[in-house]
Amino acid sequence: MNNSSRKNLINEEKKDKTRRRIREADSSRITFIPADEEVDFYEDTSEKNVALYARVSTDSDKQTSSYEMQQKYYSRLIENHAGWKLIDIYADDAVIIGLS
Repeated sequence: MNNSSRKNLINEEKKDKTRRRIREADSSRITFIPADEEVDFYEDTSEKNVALYARVSTDSDKQTSSYEMQQKYYSRLIENHAGWKLIDIYADDAVIIGLS
C-alpha cells in the first residue's frame, strides 16, 4: 500500500469515526445555535469605519491605471454609501515601490 492509499484509508477511518459519534450522540445534550442573519452591507446604513485596499499583480507601468481606478472606484463607493466613513487606503509595498 503506497502513502497516498494509506492517507486515504486513515482519512476515511476518521470520517467514519466522526459519523458514528454523530449518529450515537445524545440529542438531549445537543444545543442548536442558529446562524446569524446575513447582513446586506448595501442596505445597512449604520456607521462603519471602512478601509480601502488596492493592489496590482506587477509593478509594470501598465498596472498604474488599474491601481488608480481601484482607488477611485472604491473611494466613490464608500463616499456614496450612507454610514460608511473612509479611514485609510492601504496598498502592498510592491505596489508603492512600482508606482514611485
